[in-house]
Amino acid sequence: MIRNLPYIGEEEEFIEDTKFILNSRYISKEQKDYLKEKLVEQDKWAKAFMKKQFTCGMCTTSRIEAKHRVFKLYLNSSSKLCELFKVFKQLEAKEVYVFKDEVEKLTKKEDQQFEKSILIKHFAPNYSLYVLAKLKEQLNESLNYKFAKVQKTW
Repeated sequence: MIRNLPYIGEEEEFIEDTKFILNSRYISKEQKDYLKEKLVEQDKWAKAFMKKQFTCGMCTTSRIEAKHRVFKLYLNSSSKLCELFKVFKQLEAKEVYVFKDEVEKLTKKEDQQFEKSILIKHFAPNYSLYVLAKLKEQLNESLNYKFAKVQKTW
């Protein structure tokens, strides 16, 4: 249960599991105190609370860990500073190229529809293409929700 806490998507389930863990007799007082300390910043590590914050769709450290792995392929402890910047520049160019392909995946029809959106018009002057593309994705997802009547409630 403790290992699963960061991945729980619903607040209620997170709170229930946390209470259960804190009331458990199988973990020590020190472990409970440690968990209580970490709960102060639960919005930084618990999925259920992270989704309330703007994170550009990144909710884990896996991307930074992937970057470290890539850097280790090109660099080592004897690498010179100028090599470091050269590698950064090469990797950045690769990411920009991949990002460009990702953005172009939106169909022209969808893109035209989103350009008319009040949200996109509002944010376009202040944000990069990447942020706007992510916003369009979220907007697209939100447009695909449907209301359904379940047991006399919506």
